[in-house]
Amino acid sequence: MIGRLSFPFLLVMFALLVALPLWLGQSPYAPSLGENGTSGRIPDYVVENFSALRMDDDGVARRTLLGKRLVHYPDDESMDLEQPRLINTEPGKPPMQVKADQAKMSANGEDIYLSGNVTVVRNAGRGRGETTMATSFLHVRPDDDIARTDQPVVITETNSVIKAVGMEMSNRTGITQLLSQVRVVNDKAR
Repeated sequence: MIGRLSFPFLLVMFALLVALPLWLGQSPYAPSLGENGTSGRIPDYVVENFSALRMDDDGVARRTLLGKRLVHYPDDESMDLEQPRLINTEPGKPPMQVKADQAKMSANGEDIYLSGNVTVVRNAGRGRGETTMATSFLHVRPDDDIARTDQPVVITETNSVIKAVGMEMSNRTGITQLLSQVRVVNDKAR
């Protein structure tokens, strides 16, 4: 009787031992298959309430990136950010601050795509007052000191409000180009 019970018991145990690694491999965090059969993206780390500094050779902070949440993807080294804030302080240039609801950043931070309530503030400098720009989407290239959008923008300066569709702003040169449908309201009394 013991011999007959042992064989089915051993058979069940063997089946479990074979199936266990397969079952454990199906983690709740395993990539899901999309409609086209490719695997979904899985982050390798998430950072909350973060700040990152990029310094020059003298150890002075030149760029600061702050945010509520950062999600990093190892497949292409890109990142998704919630409530990002970028502060650029280059010598000889007016400081520039950019904030948004969310952003996508390419590997090495070469391209940053901000969306949702994007605001850019370029502090006063070189004989100009503070400039504030608001839009729904902005592509920033920090190494080139350039910000671009093809969406509607509202730019507010000391005595004027400018509305346009599409814009390119260079913090390096201080020049802003408006691409279309430009309307300017100048109020010297402001």
